[in-house]
Amino acid sequence: MNKDLLKEEEFYAKKDFCFSYSSLNKLLFSPTLFYKDYILQDREVRTDKHLIEGKLIHCLLFEPDEVDNKFSVVPGKSPSDSIRKVLKDMSFRTDAKKLFDVPSEVVLDSLKEINLYQSLKTDEQRIVKIIKDEFEPYWEFLSNKNVDVVDQETLLKCKDRVSILRENEDVMSLFNEVSTDFDLDPIETFSEKYLKSDLIDLDFGLHGYVDYYKVDSEKKEVTICDLKTTGKTISNFRETVDFYNYWLQAAIYMKLVYDTLGDDKNQYDLKFKFVVIDTYNQVYVFDVSDKTINDWGDGLGGALKTADFHYKSRNYSLPIEFLANKVTL
Repeated sequence: MNKDLLKEEEFYAKKDFCFSYSSLNKLLFSPTLFYKDYILQDREVRTDKHLIEGKLIHCLLFEPDEVDNKFSVVPGKSPSDSIRKVLKDMSFRTDAKKLFDVPSEVVLDSLKEINLYQSLKTDEQRIVKIIKDEFEPYWEFLSNKNVDVVDQETLLKCKDRVSILRENEDVMSLFNEVSTDFDLDPIETFSEKYLKSDLIDLDFGLHGYVDYYKVDSEKKEVTICDLKTTGKTISNFRETVDFYNYWLQAAIYMKLVYDTLGDDKNQYDLKFKFVVIDTYNQVYVFDVSDKTINDWGDGLGGALKTADFHYKSRNYSLPIEFLANKVTL
């Protein structure tokens, strides 16, 4: 049995796979990429600055006490996105404490994996692009592989953006509601809550971290909020929802929260809101209509049927519509 088939057998033998928004979205976009990332466990290292900034803003807003546990602040300025990807990849290939102690073959393998500086003529020219004094501080902070590394400038920028969010009345009217210790308090709030749901008649489940939700057991109301940082403007957010399939994420979050509500969950009214801060620090809370929520729920149902086909057939060669020969030009 070849290595890929062995990995596939190990994946299916566990029988406990749960789709997240990221994995389900990737399966819909490219089944072969999903197979590579989640079944073969050959996932690209993502250290893109905008992704790290988004995670940091979430942490500063919802879990400020966890910032030191989830992030390391490196002195000076962080390397570029491409260099960070290479350094991060190298950190998984070696235990070297100093950057200058990293074996040359590790540097070259990572550069090849990330496809950086491959146009240079010699290995020596490639290596000197990475093994530099200026990258040594960043390398030292990569020794803890469970945290993300940010520079001081990024930390201050993200703190400023969180301050802008906290100064917005509409945002704080959502997030300032706090549960009390009284047993009869009808309102419960949850931040960065991990939830998992089993799915009837399916061999997999759903899971994810929900940014924030509030349950009012007296009024039978649930408000779910998802914070988005966008490099575009709030005027373009409707298109952004479609482009990144954020509707799918919203539908998954609503399903996860709904399944926590107990025997009377059918009595609850679920509302969903996107809290958005854009590239110009404009902040807006987007309400989602009941009709749109229902449409997104139907879309999730279709996505799960597609996932079920790929999962049961173990066929990840093409998107389902191509396998069904329903695509014409």
